[in-house]
Amino acid sequence: MSKQVAVKQETGLVIVDQLPEWMKKGGNRGSEEVTANDITLPRLEIIQDLSPQRKKSEPEYIEGAEEGMVFNTVTKELLGDQVLVIPVYFQMQYIIWKDRKKGGGFGGAFPTEAEAIEARKALENPEDWAIVDTHVHYVLRLAEGSTMEDPIFEEAVISMAKSKAKVSRNWNTLVKLAGGDRFSRMYVMSVVPEKNKNGDAYFNFKVASKGYVSKPMYDAAEVMYEAVRAGQRTVIHEEEKEINPSAAKPTAADSEENPFN
Repeated sequence: MSKQVAVKQETGLVIVDQLPEWMKKGGNRGSEEVTANDITLPRLEIIQDLSPQRKKSEPEYIEGAEEGMVFNTVTKELLGDQVLVIPVYFQMQYIIWKDRKKGGGFGGAFPTEAEAIEARKALENPEDWAIVDTHVHYVLRLAEGSTMEDPIFEEAVISMAKSKAKVSRNWNTLVKLAGGDRFSRMYVMSVVPEKNKNGDAYFNFKVASKGYVSKPMYDAAEVMYEAVRAGQRTVIHEEEKEINPSAAKPTAADSEENPFN
């Protein structure tokens, strides 16, 4: 039985957010020609003090957003201060960012530092661009309502650079100590307050092991793993904008990837 969850008063239409019993499950008609290049993989980010998600004047504004919340960059869903994820694949990327004071911008993401260095040489005023090593974690987020035997998944990416890089290294250490496939266990990612060397406060992730996954979880993670390995999942760095570029004094952690603040 489908669940009626909202009513659009202006039209009288009843909106249903669960798959009706009469509708075919697993159908893909109409999307046959959609490829990986046509899909933006959501990223999970933390809202900081100066994040545009908190400013009504910004197009990225999300109603109810508060600093310390995790949110989905595509759906704009607020996820609270912790998420449960299954790590599927890890990549190191070298990302070229332009100084915000000189216009800002994304110059490309590369698998090796050497490739990034060569690419930066071809950019106008190369000295205005910096190369930032960025840890990229492909994950399955377990949505609310999930059970061990009937999990609800969302594919996502968590990019970790600068102060988040230490969290990434700790996470990779936990995975290595656990042994087995990367997606054998699930982890809780909690948001915690921290301070940088200048004493500026910001929020960061803290990762803790939750336990082994179930077979349905493992099977779904394996499918995503093969897709990432085959190049069918990509990260869209061009859309990243974690701070208000017109802010007078952004903190060191307001943009974890772009080093120019």
